[in-house]
Amino acid sequence: MSMIKLGGVSVDTSDPCALYQGLYLVKLKLISGEMTGEYSIQSPVTRETVVFSPANLNSLDAEMTRLQAACEQATSGRRPSRRMQLRY
Repeated sequence: MSMIKLGGVSVDTSDPCALYQGLYLVKLKLISGEMTGEYSIQSPVTRETVVFSPANLNSLDAEMTRLQAACEQATSGRRPSRRMQLRY
């Protein structure tokens, strides 16, 4: 049992449901622009400002999907059905 901080909340890494909730908070902060970095370069002639986010949302979504499936399996004892997720 190890604890980490996600979004300012201590989360147990062995609990997939708690990790999912923590990552969801982090995702909301990223989407809202709360967790962005900004730097600017200024010269007498020009000024350039760059705003960036330190996270990859696609990777975050993939990990959240994995944790959601693990949470459903831990709470119900069954794996979630993939029948409706697969499209032809």
